[in-house]
Parts: sequence; C-alpha cells; structure tokens
Amino acid sequence: MLKVVAQNKYKLMACIIGLCLLVDVLQHKGQTRVLFPVDFSEAKQALLKPQSKSLLINNDKNWKKGVNSKEQINELNAAIAGFECDVYFDVGRNSFDVHHDADKNTGFSLDYLLKIYQDRKLQAGIWLDIKNLDQSNSERALQLLIELRNKFRLQNKLLVESGQASLLTAFSDSGFFTSYYTPFFNPYKISNKEMIVMADSIASVISKSRINALSGYYFQTSFLNHYFPHYPVLTWADNDRFSLVNRLFKRKLNSNKTVLIALYP
Repeated sequence: MLKVVAQNKYKLMACIIGLCLLVDVLQHKGQTRVLFPVDFSEAKQALLKPQSKSLLINNDKNWKKGVNSKEQINELNAAIAGFECDVYFDVGRNSFDVHHDADKNTGFSLDYLLKIYQDRKLQAGIWLDIKNLDQSNSERALQLLIELRNKFRLQNKLLVESGQASLLTAFSDSGFFTSYYTPFFNPYKISNKEMIVMADSIASVISKSRINALSGYYFQTSFLNHYFPHYPVLTWADNDRFSLVNRLFKRKLNSNKTVLIALYP
C-alpha cells in the first residue's frame, strides 16, 4: 500500500488539492459566482447620479461589521478605517439603542458607544444602519443625530443607512453621507426580465431622493455597479482566511473602485 502511494504521490496530492478546492467552492458558492462576470442587459439607469454632495472621510474600504456592544467598541483596532453598528431610534426616550435584532435590546445606547469612541481617541468612520427609520420618527432622529455629531465632533465621519430613501434626503441636506439599503434579491437567481424590473424600481426610488450611495449584499454588487455606475456601493460579506475563494473574492472587491466600503465580521 505504501509503495503504491509513493509511486502515485503527485497524483494523490493533485486529487487532495482538487478535493479541497471543490469543498471550498461549495462552501463559498455565493462568492464564487461573484468572481465570474454576469451578462446584464443594457443599463438605461446609468444616467442617474447622486444628488447629494455630502462627504465621508474614509481611508480604507475594509470596515468592521456589527460593532454593537461595549466589548466590541473597546476591542476595536484603533487603526480601523471604520465600523458599522445597528441602531433603533426610541422616540419615547429620544435615544438611539444599539443592537441588531429588534427584540433583543441590550440597553446599550449610541451616546455611550460614542463616549467610548471619544475616550479611546478613535478616528474611524461610523456606519449607522437605522433599522426603524420611518415617517413618524425621522425628524426627531435627525435632530438627535445632529446633536450627537456636534457633541462628539463627528463631521464627515457619520454614514446613515436606511431602506427609506425618501427619508434620507433630509439627512443628506444636513451634511450626513447617506446610503439607500436596496431591497433584498439575488441577481444570480432571477431572470433577466426580473432584473430589469428591479433596476427600474430602484431607479424610481433614488431619482426622487438625494442620497450618496447604494448598499446591498455582496452578491448584489455587480448588479448595482452595472445599472448605477455613478453611485458608490457599500456591501458586506463573510471573512474566511483559510479559503482561497474568499481571498480571491476580497481581492476583487478591493480592486473594484466603485465599492466604497466592504464590511467584514
């Protein structure tokens, strides 16, 4: 047996490498798809351009995803370019609560997070995913955010994201860099006709709003780049340092000049 293995060691090594690559591709099939080009239809939405001139200080596109606790902000690398946190505006207490799931409020406030940020002398950009922004709370949420920006000296360091593009106009007009969180869909799993409908729908929304960027899952980046080439794209993805597919995928995102920020855990 050992003699057979020795005589065929190179074939055996090739088989093992091939098997490892196959497993890697299967485990990261979503990222594998993104590595290959997609034949999108003509982009009539390409004429659309951002209507907001708000600025965001950003020294690197790789940001930290989901900094939603005291421990996470304290453990954050001091040199990180930016980080994202999930917030809910509480009208009754006039406060932003920091947590991801709507039913899992930890009592950690944005004011407290920013106090730690200030005490640690961090310079990172801050991506605020406002989960519950709506017509009833947007004005008060904006006013509080202006107060926090002034209190902690965060001019051009706050990014405000919401799925309500029309409500983001007021934030853009107040100097915040804004991003429209596009509807969830996977362009690799829908028909060409459905993609055109989705592109037209997004175009209709952003044409009536003053926003700076578009955000969506990593598998939406090629779609957003194609149909809305003038809009910076914000995205997020998994990070697996042991995966060749993940390394190639991250390299592609880093070389994509349209991708402004990529969040990783």
